[in-house]
Amino acid sequence: MAQISGPIGFTLSCMCNSTAIALLNQNKTLENSTTTPAIPLELLSSTTPKLISDFEEQNCAEFDKKPVDYGGDLVWDTEWQSAVVSATFFGGFLFSYPAGFLVDRFSARHNLSAAIFILTAAAILMPFLATTFQAPGAIVSRFFMGVSETLLIPSLNSVVTKWIPVNEKSLAAAIFTAGNQLSGIFGNILIAELCASPVFGWSSIFYSASLFGISWLILWHLTVRNSPHNTKWIHERELDYLANQIPPKHNSVSKKLEVPWKGMLTSRVFWALMCNSVVGNMMIALIFIYMPVYFKDVLKLDVKSNGFYSAIPHLSNLIAKLIWGYVMDMLRKKKIMSPTATCKLSQFTSMMGISVSCFLLTFVNCNQQTTALVLLSCISVFFSLSISGFYTALLSIAPSHIGTLTGFGTVIGFLGRSISPLMMSIFQTETNGTKVTNWPIILLAYTFATAFGAIIFVIFASAEVQEWDYSKRHKSSRPNALVAPESEKSLEDF
Repeated sequence: MAQISGPIGFTLSCMCNSTAIALLNQNKTLENSTTTPAIPLELLSSTTPKLISDFEEQNCAEFDKKPVDYGGDLVWDTEWQSAVVSATFFGGFLFSYPAGFLVDRFSARHNLSAAIFILTAAAILMPFLATTFQAPGAIVSRFFMGVSETLLIPSLNSVVTKWIPVNEKSLAAAIFTAGNQLSGIFGNILIAELCASPVFGWSSIFYSASLFGISWLILWHLTVRNSPHNTKWIHERELDYLANQIPPKHNSVSKKLEVPWKGMLTSRVFWALMCNSVVGNMMIALIFIYMPVYFKDVLKLDVKSNGFYSAIPHLSNLIAKLIWGYVMDMLRKKKIMSPTATCKLSQFTSMMGISVSCFLLTFVNCNQQTTALVLLSCISVFFSLSISGFYTALLSIAPSHIGTLTGFGTVIGFLGRSISPLMMSIFQTETNGTKVTNWPIILLAYTFATAFGAIIFVIFASAEVQEWDYSKRHKSSRPNALVAPESEKSLEDF
């Protein structure tokens, strides 16, 4: 999924012609002004990317006026590009609660398959819609990608709560979310190569990503089952172990599943997690969508260098979260720290580390490429720790209502993810028709948001099963997630 919908910032840089957009903005300015153009026409007539070495004599303020063009053929201004990015968030926002409702009542495995099918179909149609209907067509495709994502997340979380013991959730979460980083590592390099290729072009980015979706669907249906008792590849001792380690869950085949809205919505733990969901989704937008844009617009990297630079923070993220997740699980297993303590330590370290790194990044300019890469890698590393913090806590506090909980969390989270493109559109400076994103202001916003999230999580959050969860309100002697009567097994997903 990450490879299809995640790197839209990089993909838009390949799709859109920065030179033509700069000329368009300049012409609009010149219609009402007699000011001399800020960008020499001979520079704008070339689509060859310019590097810092080509302008050694000029300072960064002057260099910001010159666009770095990756040779796209679409002329969408920054407002349209922000709308294309935001369309996914609005699609997810509108479908988040229905997705959670479906996951709590129907097969998570089939729901997840439906999500990937929608996502793959939207990717296949994107080049046609974008070239035929321009930005509105791309918005439609991205909208359905958002619908897909919001069904995918609670479905995946539902499967995890049935398979992963509490003391193994941090490392397990780090592993099953590693696809995001693998996409960032290899996907960005692939995008850069396809973008730079005179043969394939930007449309091949979506077609290649859709092949991953089709391959995944086939593999998923051949190997994965909804819960441990439905698979024929599990040993009886493993099933007994999971039965003793996983909290009991309300049986999903019941006709009515009471959602404890009052307990949930009046819970300080719940709202502490929702606050960090907003901040976390802001970080997802920054790292997965806008980091390549930063490398292009601020550091002025060519497309292949951008692909390489963008991959390094994701590699750092992958290594850090696997190591940190393993350490947190060991601390819980040896009872050195409680589940809540490990989650608070992870989330506080994550958010405060990001806050400091974003603040330091505000002082970096186009001549400090290595420094920028190191700081962005630090941001990505610190963000990886939140898998053992906020995300592990989210999977732990209400296993009986994981679909509704994560669906609601996705609704709130998408508000955070929509803030980033909004900031990119609002915080811009314009000089003689050239629009430049005001990155220092945006990074300061991230500085304060992450620090606020860290404080709220440490004070109010928890990783213990809450009293309003079904398993607490109705004491059960058997874990329904694992053992079901034969009459009910037919309703489970095989």
